Amino acid sequence: MKKLVLIFLSIFFINSALAMAKTLIWQCQVMQINDKKQINGKINKYKIDVATPMVWVGDETRWSGFSNTQFSYDKDNHTLSSSSKLWNGIYYLVERKIIFTNNEADLKVFYQCNIL
Repeated sequence: MKKLVLIFLSIFFINSALAMAKTLIWQCQVMQINDKKQINGKINKYKIDVATPMVWVGDETRWSGFSNTQFSYDKDNHTLSSSSKLWNGIYYLVERKIIFTNNEADLKVFYQCNIL
């Protein structure tokens, strides 16, 4: 019985560790808006889950998901894309940057991020 419990706990912790490896928390700062460099741009934190895929914005205690947004993950290019009625986003996971575009308002917002 002890062996069965130990095996179950081992599998549980291994699966939990693998699941956590697919979730990133970034702190990102606006660097450019429409090709104009920003000084002291807004800072946001994003929780990125490539397994689901899904993105939340917030902090360590409270996270909010993007409503009415579709997400897709490109394993070959290591990018996560988001698409909603107004905003589209590309999360470059290797370069740790995000680009949001709003075509109706002719806006392009570039974030540079650090892993927390």
